[in-house]
Amino acid sequence: MYQKTLQQLRNGNEHFAAHHQNPAVFDENKRRELTQNGQHPYAVIITCGDSRVPPEHIFSAGLGDLFVIRNAGNLIGSFETGSAEYAAEHLKTPLIVVLGHTHCGAVHAALHGDGEHSVRYITDEIKAAVKGETDPRACEWINARNSVKKLLESPLLSDLVKKGELAVLPAVYDIETGIVAFEES
Repeated sequence: MYQKTLQQLRNGNEHFAAHHQNPAVFDENKRRELTQNGQHPYAVIITCGDSRVPPEHIFSAGLGDLFVIRNAGNLIGSFETGSAEYAAEHLKTPLIVVLGHTHCGAVHAALHGDGEHSVRYITDEIKAAVKGETDPRACEWINARNSVKKLLESPLLSDLVKKGELAVLPAVYDIETGIVAFEES
Protein backbone atom coordinates (compact mmCIF):
# COMPACT_ATOMS: atom_id res chain seq x y z
CA MET A 1 0.00 0.00 0.00
CA TYR A 2 2.78 2.44 0.87
CA GLN A 3 4.86 1.64 -2.23
CA LYS A 4 2.92 4.07 -4.43
CA THR A 5 3.42 6.84 -1.86
CA LEU A 6 7.10 6.03 -1.51
CA GLN A 7 7.49 6.19 -5.29
CA GLN A 8 5.72 9.55 -5.32
CA LEU A 9 8.23 10.86 -2.76
CA ARG A 10 11.14 9.42 -4.76
CA ASN A 11 9.88 10.97 -8.00
CA GLY A 12 9.41 14.34 -6.32
CA ASN A 13 12.89 14.18 -4.84
CA GLU A 14 14.41 13.25 -8.20
CA HIS A 15 12.74 16.30 -9.73
CA PHE A 16 13.98 18.56 -6.93
CA ALA A 17 17.55 17.25 -7.11
CA ALA A 18 17.66 17.57 -10.90
CA HIS A 19 15.90 20.91 -11.35
CA HIS A 20 16.45 22.69 -8.01
CA GLN A 21 12.84 23.84 -7.91
CA ASN A 22 9.41 22.82 -6.71
CA PRO A 23 6.72 22.77 -9.42
CA ALA A 24 3.86 22.33 -6.92
CA VAL A 25 0.90 24.67 -6.75
CA PHE A 26 0.71 27.10 -3.83
CA ASP A 27 -1.94 29.49 -5.12
CA GLU A 28 -5.21 30.90 -3.75
CA ASN A 29 -7.32 28.26 -5.51
CA LYS A 30 -5.36 25.47 -3.84
CA ARG A 31 -5.73 27.13 -0.44
CA ARG A 32 -9.48 27.53 -1.01
CA GLU A 33 -9.83 23.88 -2.08
CA LEU A 34 -8.00 22.69 1.05
CA THR A 35 -10.12 24.94 3.24
CA GLN A 36 -13.35 23.58 1.77
CA ASN A 37 -12.36 19.91 1.43
CA GLY A 38 -9.86 19.45 4.26
CA GLN A 39 -6.41 17.98 4.13
CA HIS A 40 -5.52 14.60 2.70
CA PRO A 41 -1.73 14.36 2.90
CA TYR A 42 -0.19 11.34 1.23
CA ALA A 43 2.74 11.06 3.66
CA VAL A 44 3.96 12.11 7.10
CA ILE A 45 7.47 13.51 7.21
CA ILE A 46 9.13 13.81 10.60
CA THR A 47 12.29 15.80 10.17
CA CYS A 48 14.75 18.17 11.72
CA GLY A 49 13.94 21.83 12.20
CA ASP A 50 17.11 22.69 10.22
CA SER A 51 16.31 25.47 7.75
CA ARG A 52 18.27 23.62 5.03
CA VAL A 53 15.72 20.78 5.11
CA PRO A 54 12.43 22.02 3.55
CA PRO A 55 10.33 18.83 3.14
CA GLU A 56 7.77 20.24 0.69
CA HIS A 57 10.54 21.35 -1.64
CA ILE A 58 12.71 18.25 -1.20
CA PHE A 59 9.76 16.12 -2.37
CA SER A 60 8.31 18.63 -4.89
CA ALA A 61 5.13 18.68 -2.81
CA GLY A 62 2.51 21.37 -2.50
CA LEU A 63 -0.04 22.58 -0.01
CA GLY A 64 -1.91 19.71 1.63
CA ASP A 65 0.45 17.02 0.30
CA LEU A 66 2.62 16.33 3.35
CA PHE A 67 1.91 16.24 7.09
CA VAL A 68 5.19 17.65 8.43
CA ILE A 69 6.43 17.34 12.02
CA ARG A 70 9.70 19.11 12.84
CA ASN A 71 12.10 19.46 15.74
CA ALA A 72 15.86 19.64 16.23
CA GLY A 73 17.30 16.20 15.54
CA ASN A 74 14.05 14.64 14.21
CA LEU A 75 13.47 13.09 17.62
CA ILE A 76 10.34 11.33 18.81
CA GLY A 77 8.48 12.19 21.99
CA SER A 78 4.85 12.13 22.96
CA PHE A 79 3.87 15.16 20.85
CA GLU A 80 5.49 13.77 17.72
CA THR A 81 3.99 10.33 18.30
CA GLY A 82 0.55 11.80 18.90
CA SER A 83 0.81 13.89 15.74
CA ALA A 84 1.88 10.86 13.71
CA GLU A 85 -0.97 8.81 15.19
CA TYR A 86 -3.44 11.52 14.20
CA ALA A 87 -2.17 11.58 10.60
CA ALA A 88 -2.11 7.80 10.28
CA GLU A 89 -5.46 7.11 11.93
CA HIS A 90 -7.61 10.10 10.99
CA LEU A 91 -6.02 11.30 7.76
CA LYS A 92 -5.19 7.76 6.59
CA THR A 93 -1.64 8.52 5.51
CA PRO A 94 -0.03 5.21 4.50
CA LEU A 95 3.59 6.23 5.07
CA ILE A 96 5.62 7.91 7.80
CA VAL A 97 9.19 8.87 6.92
CA VAL A 98 11.65 9.91 9.61
CA LEU A 99 13.94 12.15 7.59
CA GLY A 100 17.39 12.75 9.02
CA HIS A 101 19.93 14.78 7.09
CA THR A 102 23.64 15.17 6.54
CA HIS A 103 25.55 17.79 8.51
CA CYS A 104 22.90 17.69 11.25
CA GLY A 105 23.73 20.18 13.99
CA ALA A 106 21.97 18.12 16.65
CA VAL A 107 24.02 15.03 15.77
CA HIS A 108 27.18 17.14 15.66
CA ALA A 109 26.40 18.58 19.11
CA ALA A 110 25.82 15.08 20.49
CA LEU A 111 29.13 13.88 19.10
CA HIS A 112 31.18 16.90 20.17
CA GLY A 113 29.62 18.19 23.36
CA ASP A 114 26.84 17.89 25.83
CA GLY A 115 24.60 20.74 24.74
CA GLU A 116 23.57 23.60 26.95
CA HIS A 117 20.28 24.27 28.71
CA SER A 118 17.37 22.31 27.22
CA VAL A 119 19.47 21.36 24.18
CA ARG A 120 20.97 18.72 26.47
CA TYR A 121 17.70 16.73 26.20
CA ILE A 122 18.28 16.51 22.46
CA THR A 123 21.97 15.60 22.65
CA ASP A 124 21.39 13.04 25.41
CA GLU A 125 18.73 11.31 23.29
CA ILE A 126 21.04 11.15 20.28
CA LYS A 127 24.02 9.98 22.35
CA ALA A 128 21.92 7.14 23.77
CA ALA A 129 20.91 6.12 20.26
CA VAL A 130 24.37 6.19 18.64
CA LYS A 131 26.06 4.33 21.53
CA GLY A 132 29.60 5.52 20.91
CA GLU A 133 29.54 5.59 17.10
CA THR A 134 31.70 8.51 15.95
CA ASP A 135 31.09 8.68 12.19
CA PRO A 136 28.59 11.53 11.63
CA ARG A 137 26.97 9.92 8.55
CA ALA A 138 26.45 6.65 10.42
CA CYS A 139 25.05 8.56 13.40
CA GLU A 140 22.53 10.39 11.20
CA TRP A 141 21.18 7.02 10.02
CA ILE A 142 21.22 5.52 13.52
CA ASN A 143 19.33 8.54 14.85
CA ALA A 144 16.64 8.24 12.14
CA ARG A 145 16.31 4.48 12.79
CA ASN A 146 16.01 5.14 16.52
CA SER A 147 13.14 7.55 15.88
CA VAL A 148 11.39 4.90 13.76
CA LYS A 149 11.83 2.44 16.64
CA LYS A 150 10.30 4.94 19.08
CA LEU A 151 7.32 5.55 16.78
CA LEU A 152 6.70 1.82 16.60
CA GLU A 153 6.38 1.72 20.39
CA SER A 154 2.96 3.27 19.77
CA PRO A 155 0.38 0.46 19.91
CA LEU A 156 -1.74 2.31 17.34
CA LEU A 157 1.07 2.77 14.82
CA SER A 158 2.50 -0.72 15.29
CA ASP A 159 -0.98 -2.21 14.82
CA LEU A 160 -1.47 -0.25 11.57
CA VAL A 161 1.91 -1.54 10.38
CA LYS A 162 0.96 -5.14 11.23
CA LYS A 163 -2.31 -4.72 9.30
CA GLY A 164 -0.36 -3.46 6.26
CA GLU A 165 -2.09 -0.07 6.41
CA LEU A 166 1.06 1.89 7.32
CA ALA A 167 4.81 1.80 6.80
CA VAL A 168 7.35 3.69 8.90
CA LEU A 169 10.74 4.19 7.27
CA PRO A 170 13.98 6.03 7.99
CA ALA A 171 15.62 8.19 5.34
CA VAL A 172 18.48 10.67 5.13
CA TYR A 173 18.55 13.82 3.01
CA ASP A 174 21.95 14.88 1.67
CA ILE A 175 21.95 18.66 1.93
CA GLU A 176 24.77 18.91 -0.62
CA THR A 177 23.23 16.83 -3.42
CA GLY A 178 19.53 17.27 -2.63
CA ILE A 179 19.03 13.50 -2.76
CA VAL A 180 17.07 11.47 -0.19
CA ALA A 181 18.13 7.88 0.51
CA PHE A 182 15.36 5.68 1.90
CA GLU A 183 15.85 2.52 3.91
CA GLU A 184 13.20 -0.15 3.55
CA SER A 185 13.12 -3.11 5.91
